Amino acid sequence: MARNDESEPALVSIQVVLVDDSPLMRAGVRTMLETEWGMDVIAETDSLDEALDYCRSRPPDVLLMDLDLPAPGLMQGLMRLRRECSDCAVVILTHRDDDDELFQAVMAGASGHVVDDAQPYELAATIRRAAAGGEPIGQLLAARPSVSQRVLEAFRELALYGPQMSRESEPVPLSARQLAILRYAAEGLTNRQIARTMGYSEHTIKSEMSAILAELCLKHRTEAVVHAVRRGWISLPERPGQTAN
Repeated sequence: MARNDESEPALVSIQVVLVDDSPLMRAGVRTMLETEWGMDVIAETDSLDEALDYCRSRPPDVLLMDLDLPAPGLMQGLMRLRRECSDCAVVILTHRDDDDELFQAVMAGASGHVVDDAQPYELAATIRRAAAGGEPIGQLLAARPSVSQRVLEAFRELALYGPQMSRESEPVPLSARQLAILRYAAEGLTNRQIARTMGYSEHTIKSEMSAILAELCLKHRTEAVVHAVRRGWISLPERPGQTAN
């Protein structure tokens, strides 16, 4: 195996914290990374809360985390990470090469996004570039203009309309369960995470999300979240430095 591609930044001893709720996956990724030159898995856990505690005491260069971790959601967790360990880059490891999950990773502020069936050298290269301050996730966006457009539209909507515009006289066309699903989606939870949190099957959550989109005449879950926030039906998670009212 080549020690380092000339196109990749040369870094010595990249410190990695591995976060995944599957012991088998953690063992496999750890073994793979430890065969790579200049990489050191300094901790592993199945909990984002534990990872954040570790990052506060010994900040790593990269936090490598599974997208489908139990709550807190990706968005909420990464906002806490940026607040408490701002120099740590985050690379998302996902089970599906899916536009929705790439979009979610971008919106959460991840530096990289790797599918778990990728080649070992692809994961290693992504970690190296993220540790060096790069944004390898941008290469994926360049190859998927539809996702890039969704990111731009979401940021434009939130920038224009802010976190909340209450319209008390407007009836809410969604059920209490559907609003709860959107609140969790706003925190960055995937359908699987929402199902775990609410005690439903993933199929039920997918069906409810489809019903929400049909009711609101929208195409994507993020559009539904923005729509609900603009109308004051739900609130966005607290941002770093933001004081709750």
